[in-house]
Amino acid sequence: MGLYFSGRKEKNTLKGRMASMRNRTIHVLAICFSMILVGGSLVCGFAATWPRPQKVEIAEGIYQFISPDVGADVDGNSIVVLTDHDILVFDSNVLPATARNVLAEIRKITPMPVRYVVNSHWHPDHWDGNEMYAKEFPDLEIIANEDTRRLMEHTMKVYVKTLEHESSQADQEIDNALRTGKTADGTVLSEKDRKDLQEQQRVSRDFMSEYRSLHPVLPTLAYNDKLTLYHGGREFRILHFVGNTAGDSALYLPKEKVLLTGDLLVYPVPYCADSHPAGWIESLKALSRLDASVIVPGHGQTQHDMNYLNLVIDSLQYVEDQVHEALRRGMTLEETKKFVNLDPVRLKFTHDDPDQNANFQGNFAPVVRQVYDEATEELELYQ
Repeated sequence: MGLYFSGRKEKNTLKGRMASMRNRTIHVLAICFSMILVGGSLVCGFAATWPRPQKVEIAEGIYQFISPDVGADVDGNSIVVLTDHDILVFDSNVLPATARNVLAEIRKITPMPVRYVVNSHWHPDHWDGNEMYAKEFPDLEIIANEDTRRLMEHTMKVYVKTLEHESSQADQEIDNALRTGKTADGTVLSEKDRKDLQEQQRVSRDFMSEYRSLHPVLPTLAYNDKLTLYHGGREFRILHFVGNTAGDSALYLPKEKVLLTGDLLVYPVPYCADSHPAGWIESLKALSRLDASVIVPGHGQTQHDMNYLNLVIDSLQYVEDQVHEALRRGMTLEETKKFVNLDPVRLKFTHDDPDQNANFQGNFAPVVRQVYDEATEELELYQ
């Protein structure tokens, strides 16, 4: 697993990845897009050639579609639930093109129409595929929490500028490596390294061209706290939580004991930047009390027990306790970052794997600042 596609995730992971380059191995995985390679050659024209997702049947009539792990994860999980006469899709991918690949896989299972799409939160890798489903299915209902719909509406026309900025930063870093023949830490580039980096740049331009052509489709049905849908022989409980964002939605199917968490849970390392840690801990505790035997995270492999969820709870609580202790001692943000020892937490997630260590540094470590800001109402900004 690599970085996750939302807001500052790519930027933070870029720093971690570039810092961990070693032994002539290139891990420049943070251009906001994956290296899309087929047979060793660059693939362009995503609408026709984006790699197919992996299909996993997690329960009868319920399928998880996992984006190809080619360099970095840029797409959220998409989960398909068949009912007696139609389909509900939970999260709709980062592009209409990748959503269409999921639909192509659905068509191998059933000809039934997609009636509902549920968006777990506002990050683009979980809802920009709405456009494709809305075009294909005129009667489609798109469901999200009220806060999520508001955030979508506020960000959908400006998020591309964030991607352009981060793409430009990544291009500059790669340009410097190609010009000097070395990465920022001094690792010498091999010829294969050079080709890989050049291909990543070309892929990034193709991705941005595709992304600029988007026509985002907002949810048509916004709920506040809880929405229960009895439809097609199934019960869908759509629940609002605060954690990864202010408007996270989880979907629970009580009869099937299946829980879809969105990015409230990300495997194998949580994404914590721009989060709401105190609310997140309580949200995860609430999820842990549900009778679920199958838990599908927003990214990564399905879990079949509560062990990973409880690990995330314990890790967030540990950080919160450490930050609060630092504040009792009168520490500034920078002092707090040095005070909080993340190594015990890191090892539980990464088992000291170098790539996952970089993933942890980019995606979990920012929670220290999130807890500090939450506890002080961003006091550090005024110091």
